[in-house]
Amino acid sequence: MKKLIFISFLFFNAFAFSQRFNSTSYFRTIDYFDKEDSTRNYGIVYRPNEPAKKLLVLLPGFGESPQLAEIETDIPKVAVAQGILTIILSNSDGNLSFQIDQKAQTFLDTIIPFLLNKYQIPNDQYYLGGFSLGGAAVVKYVQHCNVYDIVPKPKAVFAIDPPLDFYRLYGVYERWLTDTSSYFTSKQVYITMLEKMRTYFRGDLSNAYQNYLKLSPYCYEDKDKIGVRLFENTIPVRIYCEPDFNWAMDEKHWSAYDLNVIDNVSFINELKKNGNKNAQLILTKDKGFRKILKFKHPHSWSIADASETVKWLLRY
Repeated sequence: MKKLIFISFLFFNAFAFSQRFNSTSYFRTIDYFDKEDSTRNYGIVYRPNEPAKKLLVLLPGFGESPQLAEIETDIPKVAVAQGILTIILSNSDGNLSFQIDQKAQTFLDTIIPFLLNKYQIPNDQYYLGGFSLGGAAVVKYVQHCNVYDIVPKPKAVFAIDPPLDFYRLYGVYERWLTDTSSYFTSKQVYITMLEKMRTYFRGDLSNAYQNYLKLSPYCYEDKDKIGVRLFENTIPVRIYCEPDFNWAMDEKHWSAYDLNVIDNVSFINELKKNGNKNAQLILTKDKGFRKILKFKHPHSWSIADASETVKWLLRY
């Protein structure tokens, strides 16, 4: 975790200035929404030279700064070339935020109207996308909007390999924490995530069982399918996964239960059964690659093809 934060710090300082990439298309800035704290509540902004037609807000994964995220994906560059002002957002708790919790979701209630107004986006046209825990936050925010009648709502959303079932995820991290083999060494990450889950869900699986079922963006154990019913049937949603089971077994000693694909297949299937005709699951093969560290990993931004993703968004 300390190494991750240090890398994030280095990239933050390397990129913390305005850059114009192509005078005929767009420029890049870092915009701070809290003048007293440069580590949170800011965004990397890709702004078209012409008036923006739409807004795309991207949420990074847990422990990932916007500076790291922008290296891993070309979505901002492709989107801004199509006239979509794109922001990779760090929320009010920074890159260690547990983004499905009430504080992070309420932050989006405030920041999205602010961004629409600040960048003069016509007709409140905006999209949401996210990777990993950021993707879970995107799904949760659609549900949050429906519960609290928040407007404007996103026109379409996408999530890249998001964990949705935190009942499952709690058991996964608990098992990884107690595994003594050399494949499970990120103990502090597991401890941090378990602590955040216990805080948000108000306990562990033994004493807060119902909270894990009802407050997860989706939970297979929940027979009432609360997460599915709270996700509006008319909002287009696309989820990307790369279920590379051989890689998972050989490189990580993971089973299928350790992968987010279980959550994502189940969620999209239930949305379709519930009448959402614009719910899609995109399964990729050999697309997962971490650009910064240069190694194969199916849980990566890269499984979402930038051009194809933006083309899909522009349908709505």
